[in-house]
Amino acid sequence: MTSNTDSPRLTVKALAELFPMPAYEQLRVLHDQKYPKQQPQSFRTPYYQPSLAGIRDFHRGGNDSRLLTSAQNDLQSIGNPARRAHNLRVLEKFANSRLLRRRLQPLPNTRYSANVGSVEIRLSPDLQALENGELVVIYFNCRTAAITDEIANLTVEIGNWVLEQNEIGISHDHVEVVDLVAGNTHKRKKGRPSTIKTLKANARIIEALWPTV
Repeated sequence: MTSNTDSPRLTVKALAELFPMPAYEQLRVLHDQKYPKQQPQSFRTPYYQPSLAGIRDFHRGGNDSRLLTSAQNDLQSIGNPARRAHNLRVLEKFANSRLLRRRLQPLPNTRYSANVGSVEIRLSPDLQALENGELVVIYFNCRTAAITDEIANLTVEIGNWVLEQNEIGISHDHVEVVDLVAGNTHKRKKGRPSTIKTLKANARIIEALWPTV
């Protein structure tokens, strides 16, 4: 298998954010995807793994509020004050969200990917779970600013496309972006053909830019 720097590999979320960006911002996203271990920042998902693990444990434990309290206590051990505060903020937002009442049974995060040319697109959601016996795939917006409707829609549509390429039977509206900042959930009944067209066009650009990043 080739290394991450040999051929383009991007997450669904990164691609969704990349589409509307000007060229100089696209290069930054590509750099972050090509060298993911360099200079970790608070907008990256791994930064929020402690709080996301607490959310998964809460649902795995049957929505027991004591598990949220336990997760909040565990976050106190994070040495970096800013990271500790941000993760506590995420759990507090979750505790006041509608997702708290949903009965989700977390599943191991199965790795799915699909290719457009040499560009590998990876589905890396924050939660895969069963809800009423059906698969749901959830991304959380953990940042301090609300996600835009367009980026959320692109995330849902590209995520669904990757699942379709893997022949995973899932309702289109079961791929969701939960915005913990705005307190709402983004999903779509169906995708837009223009999104996949743009995806393929951007893949050609990424292929050309990748060696220069």
